[in-house]
Amino acid sequence: MSLPPIGRRAFVADAAGGLLLCTLAGKQFVLDKPADIDKLAAEVKVPPKVKAAKEKQAQQATQGEVVLASSQKKATGTEYWIQAEQVKWNIVPTGRDQMMGKRVPGKTKFTAYAYRAYSPNFAAALGPATIPGPLIEANVGETITVNFRNQLASPVTMHPHGVQYSQDQDGAYKGKYTDPGGFVQQGDQVTYTWEAIPESEGAWFYHDHGPMDPLPLYKGLLGPMIIRDPNKPQPDKEFFSAFHSFQPAATGLDRPFYCLNGYSYAGNTPTLRANVGDDVAFHVYALDDNFHTFHLHGHRWPDESGKIIDNVTLGPADVITARFTEDNPGRWFYHCHVFTHLHQGMNGWYIVE
Repeated sequence: MSLPPIGRRAFVADAAGGLLLCTLAGKQFVLDKPADIDKLAAEVKVPPKVKAAKEKQAQQATQGEVVLASSQKKATGTEYWIQAEQVKWNIVPTGRDQMMGKRVPGKTKFTAYAYRAYSPNFAAALGPATIPGPLIEANVGETITVNFRNQLASPVTMHPHGVQYSQDQDGAYKGKYTDPGGFVQQGDQVTYTWEAIPESEGAWFYHDHGPMDPLPLYKGLLGPMIIRDPNKPQPDKEFFSAFHSFQPAATGLDRPFYCLNGYSYAGNTPTLRANVGDDVAFHVYALDDNFHTFHLHGHRWPDESGKIIDNVTLGPADVITARFTEDNPGRWFYHCHVFTHLHQGMNGWYIVE
């Protein structure tokens, strides 16, 4: 039985109850069934600008890697070397749910995609590949330079939120209009240049926006970013929390996992710690198809209007900062208050001494 045609970016429920989605390149997959990302990616034509840039670089290069794009601006701020690569990932490494005090049944390991930080010129890894990827940070007025290399079989990218950039630095697949930074093939390297303008101040994030979007994101290609005003006081404790999910289409597992920073269930998700008197900031972003809420037991904070709240709703790609002075010691939960997400792993410990 052939799949019914649907428009680019559209989605419908199929007869079996699964959710039928499209990648940016128009390849169809069902969210709750394994999808062969590499096979789908192999069917996508290389965009004209990307092909032309590779041919030009091949003619000029005498040795080393082909660099498809490079910054035309001198860096005046921070510079990063980040690689996309495969990593064996265990979503529930303890095998248990500490909140309920029970074992988590079923398989929890899969081959993930992750961003990994390297020293200059990719000389050495600065640590393991992580989900989310390394924190990108800069001060207002600085230029962010990201040297990005892809070691995955599927073309992937880095697309930022919140900062200023020109069209060719977007890191997004746009069909035949795609720039080299929006279609980074295996073994290739590009350089992204982004500007931390005053309006960029605050917490943001980055993620893959290549032709297989959203499948690589569901395999782990996302990460936090923050732009600071150095003239303002910074928090004593700062937490970056991604509310996201690993879906069967990307993992091959038999069910979705609702995650905080790549893990599910308290005791596996990050245990966050602070002390009474600390200036605490939670930077929370949501990045999947779902609406989530951030709820922190025993605490309150003002929203942008000044209203005191203890629970806030985030839609896909929303980000909020909850900031307060810590005054309540104990062992607390932070979690999504969508109950199906909470009880399927989107919860963790916050411990105040």
